[in-house]
Amino acid sequence: MAINANTVQLAAPATSSPDSAVFQPESGLWVALRNLPSDESHHEALLLCETFPGEWVSWVPGFGEITLDRGQFYQSVLSR
Repeated sequence: MAINANTVQLAAPATSSPDSAVFQPESGLWVALRNLPSDESHHEALLLCETFPGEWVSWVPGFGEITLDRGQFYQSVLSR
C-alpha cells in the first residue's frame, strides 16, 4: 500500500486552554476574566480597543476601564 504524502493530513494539537487558537479577540466582544480586578467587579469585560498586539483597553462593570493582557481573559461562554 502506497501512501501519498500530498493527501496525508495531520490532526491539530490539542490545547488545554479554554480559548484555543480559534478565538480571536476583537472590539465589542465580552470576554471572561481569569482574575477579577476587585471583589466588587463583574467577571466579564468588554473589549474596547487593542492598543498593542495582545493588549486591550477594556471596561469591567463595577470596576471601570482597565488594560488587559491577552492572558488575562478568555472567550466568554455567555452570549450577549
